[in-house]
Amino acid sequence: MKWNKEKIDSHQVRTISERYDVDLLTAAILCRRRITEPEQIQYILEDDVRYMHNPFLFDEMEDAVDRILQAASEGERVLVFGDRDVDGITATTLLVRTFSELGIDVEWAVPMGDDPYSIQQQHVDGFLERDGTLIVTVDCGITAASVIEYAASKGIDTIVVDHHNAPEQLPPAVAIVNPKLSDSSYPFDGLCGCGLAAKLRWALVFASSDLYKQPVVLLNARPGNETVILEAVRLINLVEVDRVSENLVPGVGNIEQTRLFSFLQGNAILVYDETTQAKLLRKAFGPGVDVHVLDIAPEIHSFFPALRGKSLIRMRDQSRMAVYAQESPSELDVLVQLYSIFVTAREPRLGASYAERLDLPALGTLADMMPLVDENRIIVRQGLRALATSRNPGLRELLSRLGLAGRHLSSSDVAWQISPVINASGRMGEPDKAVRLFLSDDPAECARLADDIIRLNTDRKKIGESAWTRIVPKAHASYESNGGRFVLVRDDDVHRGITGIIAGRLARLFNAPATVIARVNERAVGSVRAMRGFGVTGFLALLDDILEDWGGHDAAGGFHLNVQQLPDFEKRIAELVPQIVLDEEQEPAVSIDAELPHAHLTPELRDIVERLGPYGQKHKSVVFMSSGLRIIDAQVVGKGEKKHAKLLLDSTRHKWPALFWNAGDRLGVDFAINDLVDAVFEVSVNHYQGNETVQLVVQDMRRA
Repeated sequence: MKWNKEKIDSHQVRTISERYDVDLLTAAILCRRRITEPEQIQYILEDDVRYMHNPFLFDEMEDAVDRILQAASEGERVLVFGDRDVDGITATTLLVRTFSELGIDVEWAVPMGDDPYSIQQQHVDGFLERDGTLIVTVDCGITAASVIEYAASKGIDTIVVDHHNAPEQLPPAVAIVNPKLSDSSYPFDGLCGCGLAAKLRWALVFASSDLYKQPVVLLNARPGNETVILEAVRLINLVEVDRVSENLVPGVGNIEQTRLFSFLQGNAILVYDETTQAKLLRKAFGPGVDVHVLDIAPEIHSFFPALRGKSLIRMRDQSRMAVYAQESPSELDVLVQLYSIFVTAREPRLGASYAERLDLPALGTLADMMPLVDENRIIVRQGLRALATSRNPGLRELLSRLGLAGRHLSSSDVAWQISPVINASGRMGEPDKAVRLFLSDDPAECARLADDIIRLNTDRKKIGESAWTRIVPKAHASYESNGGRFVLVRDDDVHRGITGIIAGRLARLFNAPATVIARVNERAVGSVRAMRGFGVTGFLALLDDILEDWGGHDAAGGFHLNVQQLPDFEKRIAELVPQIVLDEEQEPAVSIDAELPHAHLTPELRDIVERLGPYGQKHKSVVFMSSGLRIIDAQVVGKGEKKHAKLLLDSTRHKWPALFWNAGDRLGVDFAINDLVDAVFEVSVNHYQGNETVQLVVQDMRRA
């Protein structure tokens, strides 16, 4: 394995350390990862929900909210239709609970058994028979143009809340909330379906306030060089829609001649510290002009007493948010931030209570392997915290059955222990069990459903191992015949629910994109997983004319087609394979974030690692390197072919338990007891029988 450690600028390290008040080691790690821009660092160091983007930055969020509120006020029946995976299950749960809180007559559905992905015409017909009038698809729907058009023809409106790549033909929905639309105005495209559901929930809560869709003008006057500088900003739903600035010479001209006049006219004008502002306004316009303003300072002070007596300039100098600004914020910028924080503090469901509901969005984000950058970091960090004390009875019951209740969970805990269990319900054709678990408030029902889901996961494992031994020889033949560019396996006996798992394992085994196809009656169901830069949805688009439906991300996707089309499908794949260009295979490499002398190799490293978490896609675990560690104990653990090296390493000041996965056969060959070794490793926490132990997880090791 190749060890890579990039050189970094020591001056930049010191600058980041001082500006963001972090230790030099943390600053060095950020620099080596090229996380040096203020906004990037903000999402690494902060976890307050106020740093998240406003949901009304979605162009059609207001349309979605209005239609849902209309359904609530008119007593309409609403259907929430989600996907069968963790993201779809959690998103469905979150929206059903949200709509129920609004008093909406809501029902839900997810694809059952061998149903195809996304909403189908039969779902519309059934809903029509129950006098339904509004469908909200979540984690699906963006590729269901024909079904949504059919629903519209029957008088049923549809709102699409989806994060999958959008086709050229968008569905004729009354609103589409999708950050991946080509013309999306939302600043981050990495949200999962449940993350979008959480955005919709926030927007619906905000819509219950008296500020919804009401223009608010914030005004700030400050002295200039023999002038008065007037700055104003217009907000709608806390989103800035316009801004104006005037530099006025007192006694020259009148207010009607300024741009400010039309900007302020007809709006409620809010200021901070009316006494000072009124004095400056009289100076600018003369005593004969009365600008009516409302002072928000008293209300703000009632929520934040520590701000009493502080000017906007002083707040800016002490503001944590100002640290992350590209340029020094103006007083008006501080006022906008202050007002937004005040509004969310006044309505806890937009702040503290909202954060407590991020347990389900965190599960969806991690299970769907969304990038842990930008606001996803806040969703996951707050969500992992919320999981320990989740307000969801069903989720609490499941965590208890998995031995995770009340424990501080990491992203890897979710990925390895929680997500597979929830996913199993969908893979085995019974995702409704997971939705009902998360919607239930009855302890007995929660216990029964949790047992059912764990049983389904056990069944899924058995089926998967049986299919794997049968499929691998076919995969080897396909890999060879396709020149190492593509793996295609068709197996009529493989369970539809595990095609994605098998395709992923094959992609990793052969380091090439892989497709696994199962047969369900007269339909073929396929899953594709990417490797080495292969784009799944772009590839499936080339087969659109013979696929009944398809969708997914760049890294993973799925499709359906009639079994009679399979010969044509395989022929087309054979024609396309020579055109596939994959990234060059390279020697396995590890990127080192920091090299540690023995004096710095202490258990306190855990604090640094946890502060830089959570870890996942596009934000891998911190990797350290240290030289001259002595192996003072070693043994091989594990069964069968999975043999690991369990070590005890001496760094002079501390003795470290360490685990080196799949390296049992290297013990006594590449390293042995009493050897001095150089090691590349992660720092983790091992949980065993209620105890926590800080340990090293070795990625590579060689004699010093």
